[in-house]
Amino acid sequence: MSNLNVSVRSLLIPMMREQILLPNASLAEIVAFSEAGVIENSPEWLLGMFPWRGLDVPLISFEALQGGQPAETGKRSRIAIFNTLSGNPDLPFFAVVVQGIPHLLMANQSVVTAVAEDTDDQEAVLAHVLIEAEPAIIPDLDRIESAILAEKSLFNQV
Repeated sequence: MSNLNVSVRSLLIPMMREQILLPNASLAEIVAFSEAGVIENSPEWLLGMFPWRGLDVPLISFEALQGGQPAETGKRSRIAIFNTLSGNPDLPFFAVVVQGIPHLLMANQSVVTAVAEDTDDQEAVLAHVLIEAEPAIIPDLDRIESAILAEKSLFNQV
């Protein structure tokens, strides 16, 4: 059997304390940071509803969803708009506060190495990896989408 070395066009996205790695197709757009409409009584990780292309998109802090402090914002902050995977018309997109411009990367076995770390206590982490010796996280987009949909009843409060 031959060893296939498949490359996937991916993005390495800088976060507050770490980087996340995702396929390029999962990202709809990176936009300048601006405040989102606050949602009363929402979890700390759900920052509000962000207006984007005529839609109100849930804006989250990946760091807070992991149990850390919400993402800080500054002049390097951006908002990444992600396509959801399920095709659910109630949630076609969600947004995440990021810290800079993503870097395009051709991810393959020679660049990405899996790291054996326990992700059971990290709700939205699928895997920890090394990208040419730099640590990164592959987020679990399905679990992020499920967490957002669980709070959907709050969305109409904005």
